[in-house]
Amino acid sequence: MAILIVDMGSQYTHVIWRTCRDLGHDGKIVPKTVTRAELDAADAVILSGGPSSVTKDNFHFLPDFIKASGKPILGICLGHQLIAHTLSGVVVKGKNAEYGVSRVEVDKPGVLLEGVPASFNAWVSHFDEVKKMPDGFVSLAHSDTCAHEAMECLKKKLFSTQFHPEVWHTENGEKILENFLRQV
Repeated sequence: MAILIVDMGSQYTHVIWRTCRDLGHDGKIVPKTVTRAELDAADAVILSGGPSSVTKDNFHFLPDFIKASGKPILGICLGHQLIAHTLSGVVVKGKNAEYGVSRVEVDKPGVLLEGVPASFNAWVSHFDEVKKMPDGFVSLAHSDTCAHEAMECLKKKLFSTQFHPEVWHTENGEKILENFLRQV
């Protein structure tokens, strides 16, 4: 199964690719200027993090794809914010920037956080955050500084985390990525 990993400027994109490979899924890294045809041909898409802002940058075909795809999509950090922003959620500059390890509290495991402890350390690196989720989404986790550290909409097969499950600093990160890949 082909997983497209859309590189939106994250320093961890290759780690996402390697983890997918280690979990038995072929992946291909593509730039955020990826064509709609490439997106449509994928079995699933992972949107990486990056330094941009969803309110200032151009994401080419990605918003239209997020709205219409029906394929499993995982957004990480900037990808999380892009999913929310595209579907009429609200993304704002957070009260405090997060950079480093943060304690994440699971409110509802859903599919994405199934089998993950109720509280775990995760790597965070962001200024913006999802203030209001789009309709149909369930908030799965929070931290002291971020109300929606993870969310999902099973009906639309959309999953996302504000934190970075792909890095070794995140406890159970591989399990979270594995939970997503089971949706493919």
